[in-house]
Amino acid sequence: MFKTLFSLLALAFLLSGPMASAQCRDPWIAQAYRQMANRAPVGQGEVCECNIHLYNNGTWGNYNELASYVKQYLQSGVRLGYAPLANGNFAVAVLQGNQVAAISVLNSGGNVVASGGGNVVASGGGNVVASGGGNLVASGGGNISGLSANTPGFSFGQARGVLAAGERRLPTSGGGTLVIR
Repeated sequence: MFKTLFSLLALAFLLSGPMASAQCRDPWIAQAYRQMANRAPVGQGEVCECNIHLYNNGTWGNYNELASYVKQYLQSGVRLGYAPLANGNFAVAVLQGNQVAAISVLNSGGNVVASGGGNVVASGGGNVVASGGGNLVASGGGNISGLSANTPGFSFGQARGVLAAGERRLPTSGGGTLVIR
């Protein structure tokens, strides 16, 4: 199973470039990506860049406001990749540069159901990313590293509020953030 997940994640990162296509639940998100980035968002339904929580934590009053949040997200430097899982959920990785900053399992509604590398990477020989070795491949040919059983998870959050010990915010757009734990 984990070799299959590795293959799916590698494929997802390869496809996360300009050629990726998406059918977002909210058609305005796809429209804003075509306008702001000249590409489709990476993801589908409420997963990956289609997730409304990336854009001012899912709150906007009109299309132009959403488009400005999509632009802010694109300028934030956050990259996401995903792979569908056999149970209908998705593994979603947050990248900073070529490093996996966090990984979580989301359901088809875009809600986090499990977070952290321990939910994606098994100990022993069946690792998604083998110890000292196999890296995921990102669009543009760069290798991605840092995914292990100890990789933190993430959830969607707001720019303000109290964080627990060891948590940090990764701004997305408007008042929205990813909370890395």
